[in-house]
Amino acid sequence: MTEVHSFGNLPVIAHAWNKDRTQIAVSLGKNDVRIYQKHAGKWRHIHTLSDHLSRVLAIDWAPTTNRIVSASADYNAYVWTFENNIWKQQMVELQRTSRAVCCVKWSPNENKFAIGSSDKNVGICYYETEQRFWAAEMIKKKPKSTVTCIAWHPNNQLIVAGSCDYRVRIYSAYIKAVDGQPQISNWGIISNTGDLLHEFQSESGWIHDVAFSPLGENLAWVSHNSIIFAVSAKNSSRITMEITNYLPFRCIIFVSESTLIVAGHEFSPLIYNYDERKGTIDFVEKLDQQETSIGKQAINRLFDQPSMQTQTPEPISTHQSMITQIVPYQSDHSNLVKISSADLFGQVVIWNLAGRKIKK
Repeated sequence: MTEVHSFGNLPVIAHAWNKDRTQIAVSLGKNDVRIYQKHAGKWRHIHTLSDHLSRVLAIDWAPTTNRIVSASADYNAYVWTFENNIWKQQMVELQRTSRAVCCVKWSPNENKFAIGSSDKNVGICYYETEQRFWAAEMIKKKPKSTVTCIAWHPNNQLIVAGSCDYRVRIYSAYIKAVDGQPQISNWGIISNTGDLLHEFQSESGWIHDVAFSPLGENLAWVSHNSIIFAVSAKNSSRITMEITNYLPFRCIIFVSESTLIVAGHEFSPLIYNYDERKGTIDFVEKLDQQETSIGKQAINRLFDQPSMQTQTPEPISTHQSMITQIVPYQSDHSNLVKISSADLFGQVVIWNLAGRKIKK
């Protein structure tokens, strides 16, 4: 069953859930983060995090520590902690960042988070216990353009960053002060913070989103040219790509080790299977079944005048605008059973994946 929730008419730029999914934090394209709680079947606005001076571009909510991190076009990131029924903020020391912070993600262990900015910086942020502030270790071999997306490897010591120079890079995110000993990874040897382990080049198009699979053995990303890319740690020299006929994708997420979901300008999330042995990415189905894609419908209405006079109604999709983000909602062991997506018309949709053709 699909659940549709509305938060007004403003675009949902980013959203994040608390641990038990009773609260949601949303960025509606303004300089604050609004927190809503479900009460009697309706969402009630209970808190506003309002220290940013410009539009909030990314948020993430750590379920166990109950901390929220927010990133903004005002060059800053804040960590918010809930104490005595008040959200208290602490600014992150991003000394080398002088432009918008575009993306932010908590690490799996919630003791670090990573940021990416439009001045090409990638930072690994952690809490400095002696000085009592959030410090940022900036990666030296940084991308050559705006960093648009970040994702963590399950081992808590690797990150992948996508940027507008058509490249995806895997870096060591090891911080000795919080991580202890480096862990073993099939993607390469983890030693110093910021070591570049892999660099993958797309055919063309800005990288919009990146994702590791639940076990971290597979990596996938989407770019503005409507292509899906995937690579396996078992054979990192072979990049598999699927050239689609859909409008560009803005987000991607693995729901199992071999199945991923993409979404964006097409208005409906799409399911694909990745087979690293065969080197294929195969379309499975749409989450929101429609007979004709939204993009093709728009083109037909514009150029095919006789079609405007037909009496056959067009299928109505759940989302009526571009999907801005997909995040996990509920998992069963390592696989996701529910996801949520947000759009430009103020909607957040929860999708139940039960009964879908999900490859384990």
